[in-house]
Amino acid sequence: MLISIFTSRVLLEKLGVDDFGIYNVVGGVAVLFAFFSSSLTNASQRFLTIELGRSDLKKANIVFNQHLIVYLLIAGGIFFFAETVGLWFVYNKLVIPPDRLFAAVCVYHFTVISLCLTLLGIVFNSCIIAHEAMDVFSFLGIFQGVAKLGVVYLLTISLTDKLITYGFLMLMVTLLVQVFYMLYCFKRYEECKLRWVWNKAVLKETCTLVGWNMIGTAVYAINDSGVNILMNLFFGSVVNAARALSGQVSGAVGSFSSNFYTSVQPPLIKAYASGDCSYMMKLFYNSSKYSFYLLWIICLPVMFSINELLSIWLTEVPEYVDVFTIWILLYSMVTTLNNPIWTISLAVGKLKWYILIGSGVFLLVFPISYAVLRLGYSPVSVFMIMVAVRSVYLIVVLRIISSYIPLTYRGYMNGVVYPILKSTVLSTVVAAPLYYVMPTTVIGTFSYCFLTAFTTIVCISMVGVTAGERAIVRDFLKNKLCKR
Repeated sequence: MLISIFTSRVLLEKLGVDDFGIYNVVGGVAVLFAFFSSSLTNASQRFLTIELGRSDLKKANIVFNQHLIVYLLIAGGIFFFAETVGLWFVYNKLVIPPDRLFAAVCVYHFTVISLCLTLLGIVFNSCIIAHEAMDVFSFLGIFQGVAKLGVVYLLTISLTDKLITYGFLMLMVTLLVQVFYMLYCFKRYEECKLRWVWNKAVLKETCTLVGWNMIGTAVYAINDSGVNILMNLFFGSVVNAARALSGQVSGAVGSFSSNFYTSVQPPLIKAYASGDCSYMMKLFYNSSKYSFYLLWIICLPVMFSINELLSIWLTEVPEYVDVFTIWILLYSMVTTLNNPIWTISLAVGKLKWYILIGSGVFLLVFPISYAVLRLGYSPVSVFMIMVAVRSVYLIVVLRIISSYIPLTYRGYMNGVVYPILKSTVLSTVVAAPLYYVMPTTVIGTFSYCFLTAFTTIVCISMVGVTAGERAIVRDFLKNKLCKR
């Protein structure tokens, strides 16, 4: 997180606001051609985890090879369309200064190649997560962070076009990560043995899951990359830069919660596969709470002291970055509650109504955003719409998933919502007056963030967890301290 925040600051300084915005909007166009990559990730993780949970290595090997072959075909298709239709869009539709068009096109090519490499690595990444090898997952996360730091350093001493150099070096980082995934899986996991497979039953199951999932990810891509393009069309690349910077903050902060949930996803699917509904529901409620808490511990001090933190972080703070960041963090907190619901739906495998109804609600973000921007509203209104629609979406998908598991609104309110509400209200009441008494110096700002995070943890331990959960944490810490 620290490396990500630091590199974003240096990157903005070295690239400039316009080039930083160009990099993000051009990357957004490329991502549109791989909007279903998360669908493939979900499918591979789901099927590999199910088979490993059943200890069926032969079937896991069939799934592994069939998915790898399919991803090779998909990567080839994406490369073709991205380098024809997508390239036309970059040349003819995006608002890019003429003198930066060549650099933007180079970055676009690098991004397309990076996307294809990432697609091929999905099955290897999914295998590592299915085996719950979180040490490897953490190692690669740290490597990517350090590598990005190295990229930014090379950017500071580069004598060539910095935007082109940055795009190429990021492609090299992606290549190294994907090669490591492949070599590690080939060496460690028995099911990762290459052979030609064309299994119609696996293909049918996978295509059904991916097909429904693709609708949802297409909607997500429209809302994310589409809204980014809308902002470019209405406000230019400077607002894209502001959105990208706020997204950097949100992404860095959200890594605590998302990485925690990555480790929870395999046992949640395995619990469903083994028919252990009691453990599944316990894990469902607890993972919902704790992923939100991890995000809230960081978000609360950041939202209160956002202006001070941005002035420390950035040499020049573009307009809207502060308010964009606050709204994106709020959006992230609502979104994190959906992760366990989505995992359960994947485990069940019945996505039809979840996708049709849920995506229908979520799709409202793009047309409503377009309408309010046409009416002349501020770009901030887009984020308000995203938070509101995402909240409605959460309520709708809860109702849908309750048809397949023993879930009720009352149970969810008691197990997740009420503890979260009590924790957030109490910690906010403590954090608000503390903000106004702390000095706005660098030391004062960091002291406030530390104290607020600490008091938030205390508030969560008081009202956000059960007595039994407190006892488990207390015993765990006691055992760790005694060993030392």
